[in-house]
Amino acid sequence: MGSALVVVGAGVIGCSVAAAASDLFDKVVLLDARRDTGMAASWAAIGGITPQSDDFCRGPLRQFAEASRQMYPQWLAELEAGSGISVPFLDSGLLQVALDPVEQRRVQEQLVPQWVEQGFRVEQLDPGGMARAEPLLSPVLSAVRLPSEGALEPRVLMSALRTVVRRDPRIEVRAGARVRALVPRGQGVEVRLEDGGLVRGDRCVVAAGAWSPDLVPTRPGGQFPVRGQAAELVVPGSRDYPLRHHVYCKVAVDGTTVSSYAVPRHDGRVVVGVTYDQGRWDEEPEDGATERLLAALRLVFPASRDWRLTGSWAGIRPGTADGYPLVGQSDAEGRVVMATGHFGVGVTLAPITAALVRSVLAGTELTSAQAEALRVMDPRRFL
Repeated sequence: MGSALVVVGAGVIGCSVAAAASDLFDKVVLLDARRDTGMAASWAAIGGITPQSDDFCRGPLRQFAEASRQMYPQWLAELEAGSGISVPFLDSGLLQVALDPVEQRRVQEQLVPQWVEQGFRVEQLDPGGMARAEPLLSPVLSAVRLPSEGALEPRVLMSALRTVVRRDPRIEVRAGARVRALVPRGQGVEVRLEDGGLVRGDRCVVAAGAWSPDLVPTRPGGQFPVRGQAAELVVPGSRDYPLRHHVYCKVAVDGTTVSSYAVPRHDGRVVVGVTYDQGRWDEEPEDGATERLLAALRLVFPASRDWRLTGSWAGIRPGTADGYPLVGQSDAEGRVVMATGHFGVGVTLAPITAALVRSVLAGTELTSAQAEALRVMDPRRFL
């Protein structure tokens, strides 16, 4: 009887792990509770590849995320070759702008020195440079360009990943398969489904996002859901990227600080987000949250008053108490490996997480950087 791997969760992390590790096993079973793969947090993401600017890529995780960003060109090329689907990638960088003195001081006195110390490139833009870099941008107090950061459309990425795993003869994809429990048996794991079904594997990777604690329980407060909402608009007359960069800014709307993050699409759309609602599981978008996101966008891009809103949505991120993902073995025997807790940087970390999990499953010798990443992200710190 051949070896088998079971991957629970078929978002960007689960699909990436299945694709990366399929050559190590005779069979891989990819399970997703939703009606199709990647319909949870990965489908709701807005697509920034942000190892430098994201507040959650801090400490050792920032360099891990930067290494993942460097993997993206080759990774996307491999996905296109395997799926026939091109994933447009905006590699012009991110603009971090400030509209008020408080935010300007935060960026210039706190963030920029940290980025420079960590070896990242930071380009300061003067008023003329701002206008040339992003013509639709409102007058701002300061703007810095982070040239290494990129952006893509997660739904196109998921379409490519879905096609790759479905074309792999070693991978069996089961949508609508809700997992009830993981039970170690002998040298392997039994994955018990809610419909009474049973899937056996020599190894199991848990990549179920915010739902992972239901399968591998962690201490109270170790993991929690963080709801995020976003909206999409169409820029009239645009058939290409309507913005030259993805743009981030913290702005005040009705006395509340809103994280305004605008990510352009290659066909004239712009997605704006995003909210952070800790402890919430509901995925229905709220009109009030959409209005705050649009109000913030209008402060950054006044022309967006004329952009047509096409829809809004919400998704559930997997948060952790210390802000680091859970990646690595959860038991001494290595039968269960976790790949979850990526919060809002799952797309950013997908290629390197898949490569790291593959190394764990294969038992290959780790580099010092891989060993350090596994130390920081060790799931057993919360078990």
